[in-house]
Amino acid sequence: MKIREQAVKTLLRVSREGAYSNLETKKVLGENHYKEEDRGLYLNIVYGTLQYKLYLDYLLKKHISKDLNKLDPEVLEILRIAVYQIYFLDKIPAYAAVNESVEITGRLKPKARGFVNGVLRNILRSKETDETFDFSSFSNEKEALSVRYSIPVWIIHKYYETFGAEKAEKIIPLLNEKPPFTIRANTLKFDRNTLEEKLSDQGIYCEKGALDCDALHLSHLGSFENQVQCDPLFTAGYFMIQDQGAMKAARLLGPEKTDRVLDMCAAPGGKTTHLSQIMENEGAVIARDIFDSRLKLIEETAARLGICNIETQKTDGCIFRPEDREAFDRVLLDAPCSGLGIIRRKPEIRYTITKKARKELVRIQSQLLDHAVQYLKPGGTLVYCTCTVNSDENEKQIERVLKDYPFMSIEAVSEGVNSIHTSPLDDGCDCFFMAKLKKDC
Repeated sequence: MKIREQAVKTLLRVSREGAYSNLETKKVLGENHYKEEDRGLYLNIVYGTLQYKLYLDYLLKKHISKDLNKLDPEVLEILRIAVYQIYFLDKIPAYAAVNESVEITGRLKPKARGFVNGVLRNILRSKETDETFDFSSFSNEKEALSVRYSIPVWIIHKYYETFGAEKAEKIIPLLNEKPPFTIRANTLKFDRNTLEEKLSDQGIYCEKGALDCDALHLSHLGSFENQVQCDPLFTAGYFMIQDQGAMKAARLLGPEKTDRVLDMCAAPGGKTTHLSQIMENEGAVIARDIFDSRLKLIEETAARLGICNIETQKTDGCIFRPEDREAFDRVLLDAPCSGLGIIRRKPEIRYTITKKARKELVRIQSQLLDHAVQYLKPGGTLVYCTCTVNSDENEKQIERVLKDYPFMSIEAVSEGVNSIHTSPLDDGCDCFFMAKLKKDC
């Protein structure tokens, strides 16, 4: 199957069947032996079309009088990927994108071939004037940003609330940019400088992360990026792929070598293994999740990294365990959340997360926090973190804990600042929220 047709199939799986883009693309690339150039094009088209869907539809509506939702789903995805290529992929001649899209339509939906050809030819003719986006034609800045960067306006409001107007307007365009390829050196085996030297020997450019002493940003990756799990340095456990924002959570918890630490929602294990690394493979880290498959992933990662102080347990964190009362020196609660801070990596989240789902997540987070507080020893430390910018899941959860448990106090992360909000403005980070709480002795 040709690359663009495969992209159409993937986009339909995501939009119509609820597939996750990261898992679906991984599955497709694992099952097909595409050339490296074609693999890159496939990923570019899939993620680009998802990221810019609202803007692509805005452009299509200028040339289609019919409600886009009434178009055949395959035809609509074919039009979207064509417009994405025309407006965003300079290396692909526009006529080639049009011809290929018409050809795909002929195979999948022959009766729509003339319609697709006509729409795309009209778009080509008007492209020069359409390229200048008129922000002033919208009633307010948030609506304009929503269309131009394909982020639903309610999410735009969340970013404004969290970061303020000035920072939000800088962050929002970055939410469709490719995040840096960041790794964490496994200092149980290698220090960051040694790892940098070995990667450089492969022609990979390394830049030290500014926010964590073990972080490296990699570029000039070539085939390494899509085949990293086969790289000898990876299989030998010399590094972990991890965003710097995620690294900050384990650092903020600050576990000691003798601690007994609970990671309540541990899978896939990035933060769990970082805790072990900070503890120099001593003490004990209890990693919990509700699925055997996800616990197995933690175990496999720990084995690859040479970590032996992690014990995995299949446990539902929403069910209180009396035997764990005041059993842990430190607790990390990386809570399930709406994921609004990682839409660079999972672009479909912006279109699929519902208000009902967000309310249910708030309920689950509250239960988990209540249990985390009770599992802490007197004098213990709790770090609560999410990868969202929804205050109901972040600040309001912390406010509720402090109100309900007078023996809990918040520990400032810097002078006058009680929580951390990372963003792409912070050395390319995803958007994480985290707060550190202490339990009175």
